[in-house]
Amino acid sequence: MAQENVCDILIKNTVPVTTPVEGRLPVFVWARIPANLSEQQLMDYLTELEKRKIVLLTGWKIPKNDIEKGIEEALKIDRIRKKLGLDVFVDATSIVYQFFDGSEQTAHIDDNGQPFFDTSFSKGVKIGCPFRIESRYPVIESRIRKFLEAYKKEGINIKYWAVDWEVDGPMEWNDAWNNSKKCKICRQNIKNIENFEEFQKAIRKKRAELQKIVFVNNVKEFYPDCLIGNYAVNPHDGYRYWYDYFEKEVEGAKYQKKHNALHRKWFDEFRGSGYTMAMPVIYTWYKFFNDYTFEQKEYRWFYPLMKEITSAGKNTGSGIPIISFVHWQTVLIPEKVPDDFVPLSREKYKQLLWHMLLRRHNGFCLWSPLKEMPEEIKVVDEVYIESLKYNDFILHGTPVFWDIPEEPETVVSGIKLKNKLLFVRTDFGKSEVIEKNIDGKKVKIPAVSGPAIIEIK
Repeated sequence: MAQENVCDILIKNTVPVTTPVEGRLPVFVWARIPANLSEQQLMDYLTELEKRKIVLLTGWKIPKNDIEKGIEEALKIDRIRKKLGLDVFVDATSIVYQFFDGSEQTAHIDDNGQPFFDTSFSKGVKIGCPFRIESRYPVIESRIRKFLEAYKKEGINIKYWAVDWEVDGPMEWNDAWNNSKKCKICRQNIKNIENFEEFQKAIRKKRAELQKIVFVNNVKEFYPDCLIGNYAVNPHDGYRYWYDYFEKEVEGAKYQKKHNALHRKWFDEFRGSGYTMAMPVIYTWYKFFNDYTFEQKEYRWFYPLMKEITSAGKNTGSGIPIISFVHWQTVLIPEKVPDDFVPLSREKYKQLLWHMLLRRHNGFCLWSPLKEMPEEIKVVDEVYIESLKYNDFILHGTPVFWDIPEEPETVVSGIKLKNKLLFVRTDFGKSEVIEKNIDGKKVKIPAVSGPAIIEIK
């Protein structure tokens, strides 16, 4: 029997949408449409996925340095999307690596004129000097433009263009600060390099500038209305509440401490990048479980995730869609976990997705290893289909609750539309009626499971 691909798994574990979608975004899955399918297979899969309002990605890649082959593989998929009248979502990740390619011309330079690199982010990646990276811009730009030109020639419209661009380019964490202080080029370009906040500001400005020049400006030239984004680049409240797999804390940086967690001060990279969609990350990182000491152990997940959800939702302008990376099953979980380990339950995760929709997040972009995909897509699909009943609120209402309890208790999110409130509540203690204030009026929030609508009197 042929092995199931991602399309098979998604179709098997979801159902066709019967409620009108109206202006709502589809469900995005951060996985590439298999390139080895026949045209008929592609047609069949894409038709079934469209019935479910699920959008997969077309991967742009360069197999064995043959860019023309990569372009043709991508066009094969998106010619069919065009034929079927479907939106095109491009994942250009493969073609935008590496700015830091390990070449000497991108290296840090010490006081003796010797080149050196930072390998603290990944043993296989040599991160060099952020101020010697511009020679790589034309190399990456030319790849992007070749794909864009081919798509434009075919009359294929790209609606979404995104990358998962992480371990590359200027970064401030791990050993980056110490290495930059040893680099004479960095010292020349960062006036107060001994101050981490000034260092971070300079590095993130450079990182944002790179993305705007090489990614955003080129895509916009060909597709002015395209939604363009990058993993984990979004407006925020000035802090980040999670660590990626390759990041380590830096002594001397500014943090907000909560239990054992250090919430990092974060620079506004989104504004300088020019991206047109925000892509925050809402993953259940294993680190959360040990970082927080709440006796109610599921709140160890819920609290930081709600902080990140609220940070993005409250600080993103209404003209910018928020398409959030989501994942439920514990990320980076070790083979052995403590006896008292409690993962985030399916029920609480489902409620978390609802809180996202009621705090300004417009859509979900599910990332998942294939083995976890069946359960991951089921939860997202359930919430998506149920949420379509409340399109008026989600599309036209105003979020009214942004608070997050510092200790485990009831978390409430809501959207007001005229004199009605769509709300969801998650209880980490007593399940009882609570009062919330909306425009000076006291509103009683009943203890109900799932979303509900009440009148604001």
